[in-house]
Amino acid sequence: MKLSTRIVTAVLLIAGSSGVVYAFSKHNDWGMSPDEKVEFVTERVTKKLELDAQQQQNFSQLAETVVQIMIDVKATKAQHMSEIKTLLDEPNFNQARALDLIQQKTQMVNEKAPQVIAALSIFLDSLDSGQKQQLQEFFQRHHEHHGKHHRHDED
Repeated sequence: MKLSTRIVTAVLLIAGSSGVVYAFSKHNDWGMSPDEKVEFVTERVTKKLELDAQQQQNFSQLAETVVQIMIDVKATKAQHMSEIKTLLDEPNFNQARALDLIQQKTQMVNEKAPQVIAALSIFLDSLDSGQKQQLQEFFQRHHEHHGKHHRHDED
């Protein structure tokens, strides 16, 4: 992979992980513990997809894995934000330190990704074709809805 591609990928991963942290902190306003959030989301998905007991357990494991990663990301958020502020306040941008921050985030993603993919695989493999179709339709609707809010019409 080219260096420029790696840098762009790393920046996107940082932006994505920041989005996850934002979403987690936004939903933190629900006043729920991480376990309560897992239970809430699991109940909602179970109802929407009509999951059986094994599928529900598989989804709970996936949700617990994701929530734990979000907790880990949130724990380092303040430190990373402080370091980014310091980089921006310096008279000369410290490229080496910025790259180091990106590499730290990339390393965390690389370390956690196999856990998420394994849990996601177990859950998805347990779904029947109708449930998979419902999931695909949900993502399609979400993608269309999301796109409407972020499209810039050229006049």
